[in-house]
Amino acid sequence: MSETLAPSDPRPRTERRPFGTSFAGLVGVELRRLWWRRLTRVAVVALVLFTGAAVYNAYSSSTPERLAQQLDDYKALVADTKRQQAEFKEQLPQMLAQCRQDQAAERERSGDQSIDFGCDAITGPTEPTLEQFGLVPPVADVITAGIATSAAYLVAFLAFVLGASAVGAEFTTGSMGSWLTFQPQRVKVAVTKLAAVALGGAGLAVTFGLLTNLGARMVAVVNRPGEELVLPEPDAVTDSVPQLLLRVVALGVLAAVCGAALALVLRYTAGVVGVLLAYAIGVELIAAQAFLQGRLRPWTVSTNVEAFLGKGTTYFAETCDASTCTFASQPLSYTHSWVFLLVLGVGLTAVGVLTFRRRDVA
Repeated sequence: MSETLAPSDPRPRTERRPFGTSFAGLVGVELRRLWWRRLTRVAVVALVLFTGAAVYNAYSSSTPERLAQQLDDYKALVADTKRQQAEFKEQLPQMLAQCRQDQAAERERSGDQSIDFGCDAITGPTEPTLEQFGLVPPVADVITAGIATSAAYLVAFLAFVLGASAVGAEFTTGSMGSWLTFQPQRVKVAVTKLAAVALGGAGLAVTFGLLTNLGARMVAVVNRPGEELVLPEPDAVTDSVPQLLLRVVALGVLAAVCGAALALVLRYTAGVVGVLLAYAIGVELIAAQAFLQGRLRPWTVSTNVEAFLGKGTTYFAETCDASTCTFASQPLSYTHSWVFLLVLGVGLTAVGVLTFRRRDVA
């Protein structure tokens, strides 16, 4: 009987330490708490409604009836262009003579024989192509890529607010202090919360990607034009759609983690959203446009997000040589974008965890 009642741990009670909850267990608890938050449900509903509206817009703009009407409008435009070309051909000799006369007069007046009015480059109206007129059959990958690229910013914003609210609300309600009495290891608590909101942001982005791809394929099947409607093949999607959706998921994870990290510093959801709005207005809309003639654009979040989603982008900035300065298009590489975003995410995470570790919760 005494052997049955003997404790399994022979060490004295004062030397025993509880093992505590594992990291995976804490992440699971945080995920359950995140799911039962009202804002999570609101974010999911908003994302589903927006995706449904985008898919419906793609459907309504690509029905066979709509395409047939656009084709009739295109044929009428081509006929009008041909009429204008005929009139232009008749008036071209007179226009060239007048242009050369004006050019000669200006050269004589200024004494600069290099003045060129571009008379030989005068061309008449050109016929639009079907692609320029937007007449292409609905293709699932093209629809998915279009919706995913434009809606990725909404996914990132919802994930950012979700991450900020999940952490900020615990400071506001005082539950963070109670949680630390159960699990006093602050770094572990912070990392588990960041991991949970990262999974939450990934879940939002995955849901968006699945719904968008499914809706685009339904539109492509339902609105498939008949043989009597001859349309050009659309331009091939230069990037893999699965890779694009994976980048949207990565963007959702980054946004959620950044929102939660800022909430660890500021402690209030409203404060985090205020910082986001201040950055968007002060930096993205004012500073990047007004200072240094556009040369700040490579260091703004929006430009790097655009380059990350499109595997490269361009921006306009002033470039100067020995004689003059002009605004020109500048490339921004895909590598620059993902390195910038990664450094931003890691930096905000480190600041948030260190601040949470050193500062009082109360």
